[in-house]
Amino acid sequence: MPDPHGTDISKIRGRLLGERNLFSVSELFHENSRISRSAPRIAQSPQSALVAPAGFKRYIYAPRVALPDPRTAETDSIWDIMTSRRSGRSYSGQGIDLQSVSDLAFYALGTPDKGQRRCVPSGGGLYPLELYVVVARVEQLPAGLYHYDPRSHALCELGRADGLASVRQAVFIPEAVDNAAAVFVLTAVFGRSKIKYGERAYRFSLLEAGHVMQNICLAATALRLGVCPVGGFVDDEMNDLLDVDGVEEAVLYAALIGSLDTIDG
Repeated sequence: MPDPHGTDISKIRGRLLGERNLFSVSELFHENSRISRSAPRIAQSPQSALVAPAGFKRYIYAPRVALPDPRTAETDSIWDIMTSRRSGRSYSGQGIDLQSVSDLAFYALGTPDKGQRRCVPSGGGLYPLELYVVVARVEQLPAGLYHYDPRSHALCELGRADGLASVRQAVFIPEAVDNAAAVFVLTAVFGRSKIKYGERAYRFSLLEAGHVMQNICLAATALRLGVCPVGGFVDDEMNDLLDVDGVEEAVLYAALIGSLDTIDG
């Protein structure tokens, strides 16, 4: 029924109820994390860098597995590797060697100059991402959950439970997990970037996860391994697998790795 000013309140109410994206959380977030001249949203003072948390997570008491030095010799040009990259979900079920895990971890989040810098760009050089590896079929490495320490290029053993079964339950393509040799899981510790970039830090974390995942895909392609990025999973279940809270640190992305059977596309 129209109000005295000629506005049909029922139509407005119907539109509010029918427009599912009228108050889209993603749109609100994008708006609130915008940078403008009046609200730069980025800390400009040198002190902000001094109080930023270290870009590394440490498991001090966890058993460590030293990884072999990563390989650097190219078998193909970077152009060939980029054009050959495919998402492969069909794996042979055979294991992969420890050297391949070393290579993948290093080119994902390793430190080429033994300092803070990695193989991928990061806003402000703050590096909010962490890498975990769920191992199922890797030579010389017991099945279980590991965390990658880029400073010492080593894996920290966090547990020997059947992590692959938990991944299978959490992802939306469970059949692809069965014959995988390992699953690389990326998380973000948001506070590392937020101290400088505020709400914009979340955008940067997502972008950086994409940078790292592309490196994993290209490295796997160069190693003649199958790789499939996975973004569809039950968040709480993946967070529980890694024992992270999903707030201060949360899973963003995962990659299935396996011996190549066929390429799906």
